[in-house]
Parts: sequence; C-alpha cells; structure tokens
Amino acid sequence: MFEAHVLHLLRRYLGEYVHGLSVEALRISVWKGDVVLKDLKLKAEALNSLKLPVTVKAGFIGTITLKVPWKSLGKEPVIVLIDRVFILAYPLTDGRTLKEDGEKLFEAKLQQIEETESATLEAISKSKLGSPPPGNSWLGSLIATIIGNLKISISNVHIRYEDSVSNPGHPFCSGVTLAKLAAVTMDEQGNETFDTSGALDKLRKSLQLERLAMYHDSDSVPWKIDKGWEDLTPEEWVQIFEDGINEPADDRGMVSKWAVNRKYLVSPINGALKYHRIGNQEKNDPEVPFEKASLVLSDVSLTITEAQYHDWIKLLEVVSRYKTYVEVSHLRPVVPVSEGPYLWWRYAAQAGLQQKKMCYRFSWDRIRSLCQLRRRYIQLYAGSLQHLSNVNNAEIREIEKDLDSKVILLWRLLAHAKVESVKSKEAAEQRSFQKKGWFSFMWRTPAEGSTIVDAAEGSQLPEERLTKEEWQAINKLLSYQPDEALTSHSGKDVQNMIRFLVTVSIGQAAARIIDINQTEIVCCRFEQLQVSTKFKHRSTYCDVSLKFYGLSAPEGSLAQSVSSEKKVNALAASFVYNPVGENVDWRLSATISPCHVTVLMESFHRFLEFVKRSNAVSPTVTLETATALQMKIEQVTRRAQEQFQMVLEEQSRWTVLTEEEFEH
Repeated sequence: MFEAHVLHLLRRYLGEYVHGLSVEALRISVWKGDVVLKDLKLKAEALNSLKLPVTVKAGFIGTITLKVPWKSLGKEPVIVLIDRVFILAYPLTDGRTLKEDGEKLFEAKLQQIEETESATLEAISKSKLGSPPPGNSWLGSLIATIIGNLKISISNVHIRYEDSVSNPGHPFCSGVTLAKLAAVTMDEQGNETFDTSGALDKLRKSLQLERLAMYHDSDSVPWKIDKGWEDLTPEEWVQIFEDGINEPADDRGMVSKWAVNRKYLVSPINGALKYHRIGNQEKNDPEVPFEKASLVLSDVSLTITEAQYHDWIKLLEVVSRYKTYVEVSHLRPVVPVSEGPYLWWRYAAQAGLQQKKMCYRFSWDRIRSLCQLRRRYIQLYAGSLQHLSNVNNAEIREIEKDLDSKVILLWRLLAHAKVESVKSKEAAEQRSFQKKGWFSFMWRTPAEGSTIVDAAEGSQLPEERLTKEEWQAINKLLSYQPDEALTSHSGKDVQNMIRFLVTVSIGQAAARIIDINQTEIVCCRFEQLQVSTKFKHRSTYCDVSLKFYGLSAPEGSLAQSVSSEKKVNALAASFVYNPVGENVDWRLSATISPCHVTVLMESFHRFLEFVKRSNAVSPTVTLETATALQMKIEQVTRRAQEQFQMVLEEQSRWTVLTEEEFEH
C-alpha cells in the first residue's frame, strides 16, 4: 500500500521536471527500499512555476536517492538525498513561446485553484463530521510519524541565468549557488532524533544552510562549449558547474575558467533555522507560542556595482513587459496589422482598459455583466459537479481566463453550496416519500406527482435566485476558519496567546555600492542585529536591537554610533500594533545611543551622480516608479479624505516615545 503511494508521488512530481523516467524501474526500486536515480536531464519547462520569462536551456541532476526502511517503517526516518542540481537558463524571446507559456501559466493557475478548493472542502467536511484527527488512528499516526521525521538533504546546487537581450550591448550572467541544505528532526536539546509521539502534531525541525550565494557578472558572454549541452557527460557537468559552490581551495590559481572573476552580489552565507510547533494538547499557556521560528545568520555581505544595478534595472523592465503581455495575450489578434487594423485598435483599447481595472471594471454595465457571468459560471460549474451531459467545459475555461483566482474560487464555492442545497432538497423529498409509504404513493394526487418531477428537474440547476437555505450553506463554506482550535479558550486568553514567534539574529552585515569607476560610493555596516516579532490574535509586537551601526565613504566616516556604559545598544526599538488594553492604534518606543554624523559633500555628489546615471539608463522604470508613487499618493489622499470623519469619531490615537542623543 505504501509502495503504491511512494510510486505515485515520484511519478507525479519528478515526471513534470525530468526526462526519461522509467515507471518500471521506479516500481522495482521502490519495492527494494532504495530509489536511486542518476544523471537525470531536466525539461525545458522545469522553471515555469516561477512565472518568469525564462526557460531551461540545459539541466542536470546527479542523483536523487530515496531510502525507505520498509522493515522498520515508523521507527527509522525516510531519507531523501538530492545531489548536484545544475540548471542553465536563458530568456524567452519568441512570441509564440510567450503565448504557449501564457497557456501554461493559465493551467498552473487552475491547478492552484483546484488544490485550494479541494483543501478547503476537505477541511470543511472534516469539521462537519467531527472526525478525529489523522493521528488518532494507527494508519494516520504512522503517516504522521513518517512525514514528521522526514530527513532531507540537498547539496551542490548551481542555477545560472545567461542574458544577452535584456540589456543590449551588455550581456550578463547571474547565478545562485548552494553548498548544502539539510533538514532533520531534533529534540529539545537540539540533537537529531526520531520522534514517535505525534511527530506531525508537534513538530521540531532544524535546517542547516551552508554557503548560499548569488553572483552577477556584467559584460560577460554566455558559456561556450564544443558540443551540445544535451551531449555532456556527468563528469563534464560537474567540471563546469561545481567550481565555486564549496569552500575554495588554498591555491587560488586552481580556479577553473568557468568560475574565474566571479563577482558576488551576496557573498556565501551560513545559517541555521529552527522551527518548533507545539501540539494541540499543549496550547494552554498563553506565554508559550504555538509556532516558533528562529533564524541565525553569521555574516552577511552585499555588494552591488553600477553595472550590475543597470543590468537588474533592464531585467526588471523585461519582466514587467512579460507580465503585461501574459495578462493581455488572450486578447491579441492572430492576423498582421495590415490585414486587420480594426482588430488591433480594439486590442489596444481592451488591453488599456484591462490595465485600468479600477476605472473600467466598476462601471454599472460592467457590474451587470459580471453578475450575469457569475450566474452563468455557477450554473455551468454546478452542472459539471453533477456530471451533467450538457455542460460546456470550454465555456467554463473561457470565463476563467479573465477572472482573478480568488474570484474563481469564490464562485466555485458558491456552486458547491448550490449543489449541496439541491441534494438536501432531494434527500428531504426522499425521506418524505418513505414516510408516506406505498399506499400514499398509490393514492398520490397529480399535483403531488408534479412536485416530485419538479424537484427532479430542479437538480438541473436552472438559473434562479439563491434561497435562504442556500445562503446558509454558502456562509458555512465561506466562514470556515482553519484556526478553530482557538475557540475553546476564553476571549481574554485568545487575545494574549502568541500564535507565531519569529526571531532573526545576524552577527554582522555590510552593504556596499560601487560606481562605474570601481570606486566605493557608500558602505553601510552593523553588528549584532536582533529582531523578535510576536503575532497574537489581533496584535503584533516587534522588538529590534542593534549594537553598532556605521556609514562610511572613501573620504571618511559619515555616521557612526557611540556606545557607553549606560547604553550598550546603539538602537533599541519596540513597536506594537493594536496593543491590548490600551486606547491607541499603535505604539512606538525607541532608544538611540549617541551618533557622530559628518556631511561630506564629495560623497554626497558622487551618490547623486549615481542616481542620475541610473535614471538615464532606464527612463521607463523611472517613469513607472514616478507614476506608481503618484497613484499611491492620490490613493492615500483619497482614502484619508473618505475616512477623516470616521477617524475623528473613533478617536484613533498613537504614542511615540523616543530617547536620542546626536553629536554633529
């Protein structure tokens, strides 16, 4: 039984990404206990889930190992090992490919909607039935133990993107490398363990991160090899991609030509993430968070040059145009402009209106059209749920192309409520008929017979208004909340309970900006940053502390904190949104240690020149940013005008407490 599930999961997920997956070989490997897949080639659509204008030029996975201890299942962890993942990507340039990719994005959108729909309906069904959690049964407990103790390791990852079209005349290459990412189950002392006491209900995981880095080489031509990428041997893949992932050798001269002169945006980072979720039976102490995540990073170094910045600006332009194209690709005519100028003018108008959704979609004609579309969609989808023969699935897909995912999900839930209401009516009619008995059926009047016929015909779901019972069913579907475990506590306890606790600790970090002449414009650095955020029922508490911060330029220091015996931290701040028991909307308190500030005009002018050159390189992005900023200001102004009276009535208040000292 478990072997079939493992085989199904491997075929479902791996089959979407790799070529040459043998079902028979998988079946034999699964039954033996160890699945070892070697030298797999990735498909071109392996990165489609990113929804970006990129495709895979070549891809390689060295080994995928799945170790399943069938004889001691539930006593030893299932191990998943993935080693040597190499991907070479490049931008999409062909219009037909963009159109095909738009269709793939639409299919991915429908798949996401269907998954959310199924998960919502399943959760609602379990809630109605009052069924015990899966961990209460032997099978559910075993599955929870297996998943909760899953051991995963991913090593030697290199994803490279080569682009010669986004910034004409300046080809560039970007990449992400990862030495190792490992996740294991741990005990309270932080040691690796195997948990059999509700491993999925109360979860404790540790994730180790080794040498995560990102590089960007400006004015760098794509890699050239003597053969096709599909003809490379595994040894050649390793030789080209693996250098630079792990710690470099002591002899710097041994770096291969594939990794020479590599410029890092993000230098290699090491870190550890610990996650802890308590069980449902332990949610009694309001001071103990239900879920807790702690991230610790040692050193973080960011460096961006002016050439890299220009490349990324151009790349963002391409991504923006691609997303716009995908949104309106279904409106684009298939004939040339010379043959159908009217169609192209209509396309321009429709595309412009779709970009101005706030102005177009809320006209009265549009509201009426959407209401009619909603009734039609609910009728069609409800018919498909009942497997009616006259349902037009093509019409359903055509309606879904221009709708937002949340709207589609809402309308589908309405259709489910409609079907549930019809089934309830039919069940009531059936119970009524059984109570009357055979004699009642023999002496039934023609009017009563027509009532049953009408009820049967009602299952065809004609277009009609929702009844009171249907609205109640809809409210049950839409008002379901996954955190119903909190309702067992009193209102005061719920307000004080910590649902999530997130802590981030960074030892030291630095960020630098370098101009076109390779001169450092500005460098910002800080030490011992601690961020702790508590998410309660309606309140959010955030505490930030920083021991040291500084800002420098080649001419000297621009700003630097000064510590003292009384104030160890350079910055200590606390922010509370919607504090409980206080008559304020938010509260901010901060303590800032003395700080030396120096204004150096040469450094200031150098930074202004950097900004001006960046605006000249990309006027499109500058215009889009200015337009977005203007729209945001207008939106905020309009919102403030609309809510001014309401704010006065509610007497919205806030509190700011600051303690600061500056020296200049």
